[in-house]
Amino acid sequence: MTVVLAIVIFYFIVMFAIGYWANTKMKGAKDFLVAGQTLGFFVMAIASFSSIQSGFGMIGHTANTNAWGIQAIVAAALLVPLGFALAWFLLGARLHRIARAHDVFSIPDIIRVRYPNRSSHLSMSIAMFIGSVAYMTAQVTALGVIMSLIFGISLTLGAIIGSVIVAAYTIAGGMLAAVWTDFIQGLLMVLMSVVAFVIATNSAGGWSNMLKTIAANDIGFLKLDATQPMTWIFGFIFLAVLGTAAQPQLATKFLMLKSASELRWGSLVAAVGYAVTTLFALSIGLATRALMFQGEAPEFDNFDNTTTWFLDNMTSPGFAGFALAGLLAAIMSSASSFITIGASSLVRDFTSSIGKVVRRELMWNRLASAFVVLCSLVFALYLTQVVFLLGAIGWAAFASAVFAPVVFGLYWKRATGIATTVAVAFGVLGNLILTVLTSEEVITIPTYMQDGALVIAVATVLFVGISLLFPSPGSEAGFAAAYGARMVDASGLERRGLTRSDVLVFLVTLAALSTAVGSIFDVWQAVYYTVPVLTVVFMLMGAMNSTDEWHSPNVILIGVFSAVLIGLFVIAEVLIDSSVMMGGLPVTTGIFVYIIWPWTAVGGPLVYAAVHRSWLLRDIEAQDAALAGAAV
Repeated sequence: MTVVLAIVIFYFIVMFAIGYWANTKMKGAKDFLVAGQTLGFFVMAIASFSSIQSGFGMIGHTANTNAWGIQAIVAAALLVPLGFALAWFLLGARLHRIARAHDVFSIPDIIRVRYPNRSSHLSMSIAMFIGSVAYMTAQVTALGVIMSLIFGISLTLGAIIGSVIVAAYTIAGGMLAAVWTDFIQGLLMVLMSVVAFVIATNSAGGWSNMLKTIAANDIGFLKLDATQPMTWIFGFIFLAVLGTAAQPQLATKFLMLKSASELRWGSLVAAVGYAVTTLFALSIGLATRALMFQGEAPEFDNFDNTTTWFLDNMTSPGFAGFALAGLLAAIMSSASSFITIGASSLVRDFTSSIGKVVRRELMWNRLASAFVVLCSLVFALYLTQVVFLLGAIGWAAFASAVFAPVVFGLYWKRATGIATTVAVAFGVLGNLILTVLTSEEVITIPTYMQDGALVIAVATVLFVGISLLFPSPGSEAGFAAAYGARMVDASGLERRGLTRSDVLVFLVTLAALSTAVGSIFDVWQAVYYTVPVLTVVFMLMGAMNSTDEWHSPNVILIGVFSAVLIGLFVIAEVLIDSSVMMGGLPVTTGIFVYIIWPWTAVGGPLVYAAVHRSWLLRDIEAQDAALAGAAV
């Protein structure tokens, strides 16, 4: 225990040191909210994946892998690296251009400059605050659990101490401290996950023997359709892939880069980093299940104890301390981002949406950060019913509220502020109401239905439908103004007819509709194939320059990558009932783990790097030069 305490205390000292250093750099709101737009690609990318890979990702996925089998990792984590590649495609160049044309420090800021509609700005500001407190409440609860294990204190005291620590360095140094602590925490998680993979698999006789043990006792734990229905599994994948680009802790990182050239390799670093940290849950979850079959691990009453049992019983005190520090890192990296996002939503976004100007913005952002932490502590410790309700406003709610208004708004001139307001309200309230009704047994959701995927699919269709049914005269003008262009005549929409962006948005809407129908009627193939289809559509969308033009070699490259991905999905479906094994796994599972996972985690980002270098960068640099000339 002495070794564990020493490692964790040293980790805390490093976090405080970063907070102190960042505090010396604070000069205004820009430094506090977007790290002064000084980040390079490596720091930004590591910070991006570490803020996505939360305590739930490390501890919760481990528990679910032990409980359900390998399908838990396939559903929740295996294709998230693809989500990073698509986020860079969809957000990277466009957000950089907007950040250079305006003082844009947050998601609601993006909404403000894109849509000439105050209600859309106000609704997104409120959603960001509620969502930030919801995420922080979950992180506070997780901090209490880990701190109580390390220091032998109560959950309440552990939550308070952990919250004070993360609040201290975040309030002192804002997003600059959050990003650099996220960077250190991300590196720690990567190293911890690699070592954990080696220890866990060796404890069960090695990767091959571990899989043989599980297969001999229950082959179902290695199949994709083992415990959860296939529609639910691929609904979760749909949610994870789309939701990654819609998470504010990732999207705001694009506003922090110092130059457009830093975009090129970021997705590769983030995707590979996340994939490596997935090894933690994959290995410990499967190894513990194998040890249970061998009689060396207990039957768990609560599978959430999988990680702590393994660290206590199967590792040395030194590594246990290192791993617990890594788990704290996973929790704190998410918490610090949401503290600043929540503060910005109050001080900068909510006030500006109602026409108020805040003076001494840095001071008020710090006070608001403390308020976000305080709200989260109160909810986590004393209002358990509120914790339950806030838990409904998580990944799915952010994905539903943010995806269409932000992503479509960056490419589609027809997107409107009214549709944004409706999508935001539906995303937050839809998830909340659905959770309350099911918990109170007013309605019963079929086990095959992934409600988060259904909500984001419906929200996407709703956004497009409302934008088309209730067009806004200022929509195109707002689109042009967002990128720093001069105002144009909105009647041009009718004159030009359909654009490439129109077609691509229509295809995304069809895919979302397919997911909704498949989720409702349990047609898993209708959900399954939306993932590779959306991949090619999103890549093509992100490969367009500012005038919606493509570079032919890039289209060919995207086509080859997507054709391989679709082909792998087809082969995996055809072989799903086969008894053939692949690397110790049923062949369909093997295709996903051994081929699709690395193909998407590495191949997708490499495609983006090529598109950025050959096409997008020159477009951004041309706009930067034009803006610089206009300023002179």
